[in-house]
Amino acid sequence: MNGDGMNLLEHEAKDHFRRYRISTPRGLFHRDMTGIAGSLANLGFPLIVKAQTTVGGRGKAGGIHTAMHAQEALEACERILGMHVAGMKVHGVLLEEMIDAPREIYLAITIDQPSRCPLLLAGCAGGMDVESMPPQTIRRWTLDPMLPLSDDVLDQASQFLLRGGLGTNEVRSTIGAMWRLFRNMDCELVEINPLMITDSGKAIAADAKVSIDDDSLFRHVELLDRSGRDLTDLEKMAKERGFNLVELPGDIGVLANGAGLTLAALDTLQRYGGSGGTFLDLGGTDDPDRISEALGLLSYDLARGRIRSLLVCIFGGITRCDTVADAMMHTIIDRNVKARTVVRLRGNNEEEAVQMLRLANFNVQTDLDEACQQAVKVRT
Repeated sequence: MNGDGMNLLEHEAKDHFRRYRISTPRGLFHRDMTGIAGSLANLGFPLIVKAQTTVGGRGKAGGIHTAMHAQEALEACERILGMHVAGMKVHGVLLEEMIDAPREIYLAITIDQPSRCPLLLAGCAGGMDVESMPPQTIRRWTLDPMLPLSDDVLDQASQFLLRGGLGTNEVRSTIGAMWRLFRNMDCELVEINPLMITDSGKAIAADAKVSIDDDSLFRHVELLDRSGRDLTDLEKMAKERGFNLVELPGDIGVLANGAGLTLAALDTLQRYGGSGGTFLDLGGTDDPDRISEALGLLSYDLARGRIRSLLVCIFGGITRCDTVADAMMHTIIDRNVKARTVVRLRGNNEEEAVQMLRLANFNVQTDLDEACQQAVKVRT
């Protein structure tokens, strides 16, 4: 499972786990190769070398290695520190002792979208995606966000997982600690996969995922410096200017006003064989300076070749289409990217805007399907 908020790195999540008395393996984090040899001597072997990234798929990408000796560990660290996973850079490596345990289970607290309440998930098998678990091996409890976790839920979950066997009490306390962390840190996700149950009955979080609601960061100022660390340079530029911009893998840039219209444009491009690249949500403004600034960011992406055409898709409710068109004409013409720009305008002062743009020889449409077909066509 993945949260949609600010995802912590594994070693950061485990720092929080330890504060809430959730057991973790001994481990040391390094941003670069400095000091790694000393850490290897402290931890001993075998150990696991893990890429520290906020996106999933690091194992399949070669970001997790088992090392039986120092040379093997050093080589793994060097490879991992130069990696990207799903296009995101690796922020460092976590060197961690290997835990030998006969039993692995799954625990998570996340947000249940239908009920809009926290949801506790407990799975009898760990190390796999919750979606792939057989239905009989996982149970769910909807939780009241305003209350402590009840003894009844703690008993039911721990008994379901271990049937009163060795480690039941440790699992029970781990679930309680996860709930306190979830509430206190405004989390969208707290996940342990797997939670290892050792021969002595100790519960140890071998992996950790914590995602925190972006809107709550004003209450957690110690995390503010981590917000946006995985943004691209262009996304950072846009954020500094107050725009919502996301770089997608496609080659057609999209400027639209409103998330719904943006998604409709991306879906329609897909229908006609195109693929959305950088998109920017203009919001409700028709301020000429803001429009020029937004177009400037997307024109920069055209100039560097990351996108090959630009679709401007505006609905004029409060926004005046003619004001948008006037600002756009000056910016696009000045940047010499008119030939690869397609404009679709509907709404307030639509006719004046369309006439203005057609007189300036812009490729302007009023139908979304036609505009998207044109944006696909003018890429070449």
